[in-house]
Amino acid sequence: MGDGGHSGAVVAIVLDWERVKVWLSATSGLTHHDFHLLLGVLLTLGFGWLLRRPLGSWLPLILVLGLELVNEAFDFIRYRIDSYPWGPGPMLVDIALTMLPPLAIVLAARWDSPEFQRFRPLR
Repeated sequence: MGDGGHSGAVVAIVLDWERVKVWLSATSGLTHHDFHLLLGVLLTLGFGWLLRRPLGSWLPLILVLGLELVNEAFDFIRYRIDSYPWGPGPMLVDIALTMLPPLAIVLAARWDSPEFQRFRPLR
């Protein structure tokens, strides 16, 4: 299979993923941003549970970041396919909504760790 087949397969995957996201929003009543927020937290907790990592572990957060970046790459490809103007603003909002709540959870869980002692007030 040549290059055209590979790019055709990627386009099909991107468009299928977009249809799934539109369907989820339409059937659940949740917005695009709601899904970013909820899935960021749920996937971080889920990966932590599956990998048997403590709540303060960076690994689940890194896995969620990887998935979020793939999702944003798919969104970029979709914009290119449909010839929509693209700007980094919506992508940065999506990444922030996905990553900041689970980051807050991880940082809160690590608050008593030795690496965070320097940020805490003296007792």
